[in-house]
Amino acid sequence: MEIKIPELLAPAGSMDALKAAVNAGADAVYIAGKQFGARHYASNFSNEELKEATCYAHLRGVKIHVTVNTLVNDYELKKLAEYLIFLYKIGIDAILVQDVGVAKLAKELVPDLNLHASTQMTIHNLEGVKWASEFGFKRVVLAREMELSQIKKISENLKSCEIEIEIFAHGALCYSYSGQCLLSSLIGGRSGNRGMCAQPCRKTYELAYSAEDKYGRPVKLNKTKINEKYLLSTRDLSIYENLELIFKSSINSIKIEGRMRSPEYVAIVVSIYRKALDSIAKGKWKANKKDINHLKLAFNRDFTGGYLLEDNKNKVMGRNRPGNRGIYIGTVSSYNMKSKEVLIELMGDLIPQKGDGIAFIPSNKNEREYGMGIHEIPYIKKNKMKLKVQHNLKPGNSVYLTKSKSFGEKTQKIINYPPDKLKNAIFIDLYVSVEKDGSITLKSKFNGPKSAVQLEMSADFKMEKAINKPLNAETIENQFLKTGGTPFHINNIQIKYTGCFFTPISKINQLRRELFDKIEKKIISTYLPNENKIEKAYKNLNNLNKLLNKSIENISENKKPVDLAVYVDSLDTLNSAVKWVDMVYFDPFTINFPLNCKNNSKIDVEEFYSRIMEAISICKDNNTKICLKLPKITSDYFLNEIKPILTQSFADGIKGVMVDGIGAAQFILKLNPKIKLYGSSGLNIWNHQSIMELNCIFKSFTISPELSRDEIKVLLFNVREGKIKGKLELLVQGNLESIVSKDHIISIEENDIDTFTKMFWGLLDSKNHLFPLRFDTKCNTYILNSVELSLIDYMPQINNMGIDTVIIDSRGRTAEYTNKICFIYKQAIEIENYAKNKKGHLKNLKNEVKKISLGGITTGNFIRGVEKNKFIL
Repeated sequence: MEIKIPELLAPAGSMDALKAAVNAGADAVYIAGKQFGARHYASNFSNEELKEATCYAHLRGVKIHVTVNTLVNDYELKKLAEYLIFLYKIGIDAILVQDVGVAKLAKELVPDLNLHASTQMTIHNLEGVKWASEFGFKRVVLAREMELSQIKKISENLKSCEIEIEIFAHGALCYSYSGQCLLSSLIGGRSGNRGMCAQPCRKTYELAYSAEDKYGRPVKLNKTKINEKYLLSTRDLSIYENLELIFKSSINSIKIEGRMRSPEYVAIVVSIYRKALDSIAKGKWKANKKDINHLKLAFNRDFTGGYLLEDNKNKVMGRNRPGNRGIYIGTVSSYNMKSKEVLIELMGDLIPQKGDGIAFIPSNKNEREYGMGIHEIPYIKKNKMKLKVQHNLKPGNSVYLTKSKSFGEKTQKIINYPPDKLKNAIFIDLYVSVEKDGSITLKSKFNGPKSAVQLEMSADFKMEKAINKPLNAETIENQFLKTGGTPFHINNIQIKYTGCFFTPISKINQLRRELFDKIEKKIISTYLPNENKIEKAYKNLNNLNKLLNKSIENISENKKPVDLAVYVDSLDTLNSAVKWVDMVYFDPFTINFPLNCKNNSKIDVEEFYSRIMEAISICKDNNTKICLKLPKITSDYFLNEIKPILTQSFADGIKGVMVDGIGAAQFILKLNPKIKLYGSSGLNIWNHQSIMELNCIFKSFTISPELSRDEIKVLLFNVREGKIKGKLELLVQGNLESIVSKDHIISIEENDIDTFTKMFWGLLDSKNHLFPLRFDTKCNTYILNSVELSLIDYMPQINNMGIDTVIIDSRGRTAEYTNKICFIYKQAIEIENYAKNKKGHLKNLKNEVKKISLGGITTGNFIRGVEKNKFIL
């Protein structure tokens, strides 16, 4: 029985890296243009380079996937549409998409272009995968937080769906669920959803706790005594040693992360995984220690099997150091200050050589690391190595090999000298016929991407009758066999020739080059759409242009009454809010204190149902609408666990549910098709095309907190002009959720603190900014922004923009805070009705908000927006 090998998908941030990936044996390579790709700081490819890269890969039987996986605002849709047609024209094999609106445009403009759902879409449950299949995605890249057992169950339930599953296999891990991280965006406007993440997760943080004041703010903050400083820093993923498990899991593609990495990194990592996959297919594979060391030398922050494979989830984290580790080789046993020589006790069989690099890591985390190159042949006796150093070192310091000369030579060999037989070489059967008049005809047959291709051509010269030394058939054959530097291999050659003609060898060589050139063009053309389809794509674009050509100058105000809604997580805060608000989003699954997640306890169905029923009763008594709010992350396990709660709640009065993911929405609709669904901020609504696509599922949409005021105005205008159904909601107050992580960060505290009691928990950064923590009932950690969003003094503008509902996020706060903040916003909404000095009254309201805020107040991205990509504008 033949074992099906998953596709090996490699990264490339430059042309050199792409060539390295192809030469190393990748089946497909994912790259990005200068625009709309979620690795803005990689070199990336200009349009001309994208075309060159696609041709290079296709000639070698390798597919090209282009990342178009950023979120896109309404201003950018026209340029995006033009870019999609360009990608289609040059014959790329698939695009990787995060934004539902982008996917919708692609499906309408270029329906033949394969769509892959990026991990940034946060698809992490069965219904999410099914929706992606029904939408038209050919592949889904699952969230990196999914366990292999979960993926297996999903695969088993996809028998009727034609969709492929892709997972990450090697490289850096994000702390947050991809697509749900706003930390970099909220701190400095550099959005991870736009490929501009400033990597705040690799910075130092301290875990702190405190009692709370009457507004839910910390009092007398205490720092925990955790040794590690890099509390949000993950290890690097590597499933190399467990690759055989993947073969049994119906996974179609394994992906190596690293578009910011060097060609050397790409070359060695891809080559090692290629060799392993091919060996497993033959049934002869065993993890190779030398290969593991090479993977570590390429780059590592310590390896982990990730949430995919690790039973102990703490093994995903590398909280002691955020940078490259290299390979541990020994410990400093002594240091001679006089001679400046260090004696190292070596562990294992890895011996540093001249030209290598090493690093000394102190056991004291407050001391600096020291790295050096080895410029002389080191003195080595048994397991001891002596070196001259330029830095005082202490016994006990760990020593790591960070650079290997032999490793560098190996990578360069892969990059510069690809194997004679590429994985997908083009094998040519060639028939050469020299006619009686000296004319030459070539007939060739070769393997194309889908089937065999034939090509026939004639030389533009004739051979002449030989006077002295005729050109023999063997010489002609040898010239055609010269395929060096090309992806071609002459598999079989036949020559029909009487042997009585002559022509210069240079003409035969030129004829060979012309043949290869024609074969190249023939192969590349098989990947390209025909002219009729391209013409149809441009017609589709012209039809869309009327909607996509809006500018802020043409937008008039659309004043209408705005509703006030609040997120609450307790009955106390709900009681305080109902007299002021039109809608309560009740979230019983989010808590302000950590659970004991080691017990993996199940949700108490009766307790949750009882709280929901009491919430319904309170809202009913106050004539206030109520909607149940689910957490951002809703695994299949969680959804099935709360299924009885949802079913009973629907029967007893809950009319709507707010979710952050399409998978959760689909799950709920199957339980009750009549339920009203409200889209929360996790849907990442950036443009009207997303709303147009999803309004058949959702009654309302929360606009992304990353959008600026002007971007929101254009979005609202396009929704109105297109007569698109769906109410629009805007978060105006609260410490916004900036990260949701599967890491239960509180579990690292093992000192004498009762971590499972109600108190304030937060993270302190190096500048003493405090980021509050929340948790959900499945032990996910939510990191909130250190400063509270407040748009109180912009409420008159928001009233006039056409927003349907403004939302206060009061979760984690007290009843007193909720009462005050809701009353303040109620006044701001109704200010036109009673305030003579509107500006002065707003100023007073703002001061009241400041007094009860957590960490001060900010307008977030509402005024500044996120940093723009210069290639899009």
